[in-house]
Amino acid sequence: MGREATITFEQVAAAANTMKAAGSKPTSRSIRERIGNTGSMGTVNRHLQAWRAGQEQQIAGAVALPAAVQRAILDFMGQELAAARAALESDLAEQQQEAADLATENERQAADIEAKSDDLTALRAEFTSLQGRLGQVQTDLAGAREDADRERQAAEAARIELAKSLLRLEAIPRLEADLAAVRADLDRERQGRVAAELSAAVLNAKLEAATERAVQVPAPALGKRPGKAS
Repeated sequence: MGREATITFEQVAAAANTMKAAGSKPTSRSIRERIGNTGSMGTVNRHLQAWRAGQEQQIAGAVALPAAVQRAILDFMGQELAAARAALESDLAEQQQEAADLATENERQAADIEAKSDDLTALRAEFTSLQGRLGQVQTDLAGAREDADRERQAAEAARIELAKSLLRLEAIPRLEADLAAVRADLDRERQGRVAAELSAAVLNAKLEAATERAVQVPAPALGKRPGKAS
């Protein structure tokens, strides 16, 4: 609810003077209605009391007259006292009604303040909750960024390994050719080794046979020259 408009003393006094000139009795409620139902009853009542005090001062000033005139006025006032009593009682009743109206408005304003206080408490609680949720979101965001960084690093490492694997795959045909050449060299070496072993075996057999023959040949007789056998 927006702030009520401020009512000045001049507005209340002008309305009260107009009503008094028209023969009607100004009250807080009637004046507030006359000025457009703006402002609070408390403000209107305060300005109205100030206006009434000014009216009483004017009457007191008017009493300062010559003694003869004062006596005449006092006699007149004595005659009018009974009628004035009724008017005062009516004013008292109006004042009591205005006080009741003020109490009612105060209660309404108190209820409105209490409702606004409850709303403010709820808003503060909601704000605190939102702050907590914001903190959690910021924490989650920081964790997500860390996870994203780790995943990015892992993806980069995987790309590097993939590139290495692709290079190794591209090198397989050359490696296979090199392996085939090595195998051919090994086969040739094996065959050469087998041939060498066979040659060595043949030579060893020949050596053994020659050794056996040499052992079986008799030694030549001493003093005789070697010659043909008889």
